[in-house]
Amino acid sequence: MTQDDALQQAQLQLDAARRQLQLLTDTVTHDLRAPLRTIEGFAALVADSAHDRLDERERGQLQRVREAAARMSSLLEALAEFSRATNAPLQPVEVDISLVAEWVLADLQAAEPQRRAQIHVQPGLSARGDERLLRLMLVQLLNNAWKFSAASAVTRIEVTGERGDGTCRFSIRDSGIGYDVRYAHKLFEPLQRLHAAEEGAGHGLGLAIAQRIATRHGGTIAGVSQIGDGAAFTVELPDA
Repeated sequence: MTQDDALQQAQLQLDAARRQLQLLTDTVTHDLRAPLRTIEGFAALVADSAHDRLDERERGQLQRVREAAARMSSLLEALAEFSRATNAPLQPVEVDISLVAEWVLADLQAAEPQRRAQIHVQPGLSARGDERLLRLMLVQLLNNAWKFSAASAVTRIEVTGERGDGTCRFSIRDSGIGYDVRYAHKLFEPLQRLHAAEEGAGHGLGLAIAQRIATRHGGTIAGVSQIGDGAAFTVELPDA
């Protein structure tokens, strides 16, 4: 067997392992969602039907059961997205980063219409990559900016960048609570949280998903921040 044949065989084995991992992740997340929905549903049913017979402590316990089921469902969805970000085949096309960012931000605003927000997305930013995965990357980054700006009187998010030398470089800046730079090395590690739950911390996979997607496209992602002064994440991708 030649060296080229050996490399080809190794690549085929790696691809097969990735497909099996994707299948396993999809199966596990799918099969666990049903019992979680059942738990949440029955807890809601008991909370409604027995509301007058329960004391405040018991109602609080039921609410914690429902919240725990919801958190687990969110984590399972994030694990599935992390698996897709890692293993899904790339189908590169020209992607309008500006347009996708506007769509994502519009969805966030529609979900919380009462929040005052100042949003700016620079037009004309485009990159070459898998549209579904790049949208997933922007969802993670923009949701992060939106979530950690909740305590601000006005949510300010801007997406700006430039193109040149075969690269599309853009930054997502927010006016949120920021993060402690002493723990910046944990930013992109799966299941690491730099904030408490009451500050908006989620499942700890969002930035890991974003970095995995950027890396698979031959790009990079980096963050800078100061506590109480927002954060900025800069992404470099191949230019369209």
